[in-house]
Amino acid sequence: MTLTVRLDPDLERAFAELCALKRTTKSAIVSDLIREYVLAGAPQRSPFELAEALGLVGMQDDAPAAGRDHSAYIKAKLRKRKPRARRAG
Repeated sequence: MTLTVRLDPDLERAFAELCALKRTTKSAIVSDLIREYVLAGAPQRSPFELAEALGLVGMQDDAPAAGRDHSAYIKAKLRKRKPRARRAG
């Protein structure tokens, strides 16, 4: 694809000098910048969507439900532990 970009003369001169200094082409720089711009504008997936895509959602059958049941699950686990001996003091 051919793309035409209008630049003011000072910017065009500075751009050409920088490309020469970095030993790259104007086209390569513009392509990289457009690629970054497009990727930055792509919709981002939520952490849940990423975990689901990786197959991590629903892997543990015995895991507690999230939210309100989590606190009860933790408390029940703590109650099942052997009571610790109290320190004198």
